[in-house]
Amino acid sequence: MTNKTIVLLTLLLSNFMVYAESMQGQPAPTFNLQDQTGEQHQLNDYAGQWLVVYFYPKDDTSGCTIEAKAFRDNYQVLKAMNTEVLGVSLDDAASHQAFIDKHNLPFNLLVDSDKMMSRAYGVDGGMAFFSYAKRQTFIIDPKGYIAEHFEDVDPSSHFDEVFVALKKLQSDQAVEKVKATEVVVTEENERETLYGKRWSKEALKAADISTALQNPADYVDEPMLITGNITRVCQKQGCWMILANGDDFARVDFNDHAFLIPKDSQGRAEVYGRLVAKTLTAEQKAHFEAEGSGQLKADGYEIIAEGVKILK
Repeated sequence: MTNKTIVLLTLLLSNFMVYAESMQGQPAPTFNLQDQTGEQHQLNDYAGQWLVVYFYPKDDTSGCTIEAKAFRDNYQVLKAMNTEVLGVSLDDAASHQAFIDKHNLPFNLLVDSDKMMSRAYGVDGGMAFFSYAKRQTFIIDPKGYIAEHFEDVDPSSHFDEVFVALKKLQSDQAVEKVKATEVVVTEENERETLYGKRWSKEALKAADISTALQNPADYVDEPMLITGNITRVCQKQGCWMILANGDDFARVDFNDHAFLIPKDSQGRAEVYGRLVAKTLTAEQKAHFEAEGSGQLKADGYEIIAEGVKILK
């Protein structure tokens, strides 16, 4: 056996042995892939609902068929839990369609032939001459975060794992969805005061509010860090603020009262959240303006914040 052959076999064996580092708790990587019919799917298409993304090695093979049929048989159970399912493999659209037709699968299968999504989720396996997606599953919550990452999947029992995890996650979320009634400082030092959730700046896209609003397509719906100046704060509870830079501004919603800031807050701020398109009704505009927002545009963008740092 030549040294080259030994090296190749060693690399292949190590690929089988290594699992992706758990991504649980991280923002889900964005994707933009076609399904079996050529329809495009993006992560933000599923905002506001739970999403089960399961990667599998090959259409119509034994383990992959068992796993797909389990999701098929329980699909309506998941739909009743506000949950959608997407399967992902490296197979082409024709293979996906044949697999769906043969087993009457009610959900879509995404074509990841160039391995972009598999790499983003850390599940690309094999080598150039033998590529596949590792059998792993991700539960993505309605805000776009990976709530559960299954790295070791047994096709015959996997749906039960997913169902139990979903029930617990949704139950925990219901308990956590308690609106804040007072200002609570998460963390404070001589440079800044943090309200809401902590975050890591590593790998986060960052921009000032002007850049984000002038190029919204580059920033919309992705977790990011947005900077600007606080010009107004809700004078009723401190449950939102206006982040501005010159003439550019956006209302920052504190995730439906998940946290509050002092009503007299001002100065430079960093916001961890998502830029989202927003259309305000006349009633909503009147409501915010009565709380001190000033004149708001009916159509524009706002930021759904997980956390805010006010710089000193």
